[in-house]
Amino acid sequence: MKSVYIRLLCSILLGSTFLPACRRPSTNTSDLLGNWSTSVDFKGDSRSEAAVFVIDNMAYVLTGTNASGSYNDMYAFDVNNGNWIKKEPLPARARNGAVAFSINGKGYIGTGYSGDADLVDFWEYDPATKKWTPKDDLPAEARTDAVSFVVNGKAYVCSGWDSKKAFNDCWEFDPTAAPGSQWQEKASLPHKTVAGVAFVLNNKGYVMAGNNNGEVQKELYEFDVEHNSWTTKRKLFNYSNESYDDKYTSIVRDNAVAFVLGNNAYVSTGENGPFVSTTWQYDAVEDTWTEYTGFEAKAREGALAFTVNNRAFVLTGKNGSLYMDNMFEFSPFVEKVDGD
Repeated sequence: MKSVYIRLLCSILLGSTFLPACRRPSTNTSDLLGNWSTSVDFKGDSRSEAAVFVIDNMAYVLTGTNASGSYNDMYAFDVNNGNWIKKEPLPARARNGAVAFSINGKGYIGTGYSGDADLVDFWEYDPATKKWTPKDDLPAEARTDAVSFVVNGKAYVCSGWDSKKAFNDCWEFDPTAAPGSQWQEKASLPHKTVAGVAFVLNNKGYVMAGNNNGEVQKELYEFDVEHNSWTTKRKLFNYSNESYDDKYTSIVRDNAVAFVLGNNAYVSTGENGPFVSTTWQYDAVEDTWTEYTGFEAKAREGALAFTVNNRAFVLTGKNGSLYMDNMFEFSPFVEKVDGD
């Protein structure tokens, strides 16, 4: 019924400004726009569920896990020269599934799973002094696989789980506030979610996908910081024709990556039962999705994504028992080139 509804809706809206919402992928995926090219391999050990924050021209990749256990190390990628540099490790418990972000030239990381416990601690890294400083703990239940985003110099940490239950609470972090008052609880997400993704467009935070109650979530939520309110956006339908297998055309997924280039957000990798390699672009103004060339390397979940100088990179992750350390750059407005 859903595909019938979408076809009917598209026929009604044909020629209107909403036509992009009805775009369906070609039966030949080579017709899709966008190219994935090989970049510089991550210098550290192969891993998944690592964290990343970006300061100036540097992306700082830290923590994560593989079959040997969790990490607290950190490496910085200089996009100007393509070099990886080993940096000061996190002076706290090794972990995976943490959240990380940057505010005003400093990086932050917190929460996650240490191998035997979920965590609430938060830390600040200053690249100028090369020092780590503890910040206020998250004043909520310990968790892993939460999401985070930054709007107007404040971070928002939402959702996640503690191996027993999922969360939908959301907390605002102000690194400039006095110790003991750096966190304030904000409006909760409408639904709980684990291993979702978040991004920011037009000073609004977005949280989508993830998993709860054994199901991959089909909701996209927009957070208005000024009004402390969540709005449910267009559901994550599969914009596909009937000749396509859902696992190739679905937007919904968990353990995926999201990144912003220009005025749009992109979602790629992850899993929805099987692994998902499709790449979709979100236009927040029109609240529409358009498919781009799918991730061209080995399918994976638990990968990382970051953008520096309007260049997007996806790296690490796992496929079954295989942990990866390779990295790829995505260029959305370049025609696909095989084998580059």
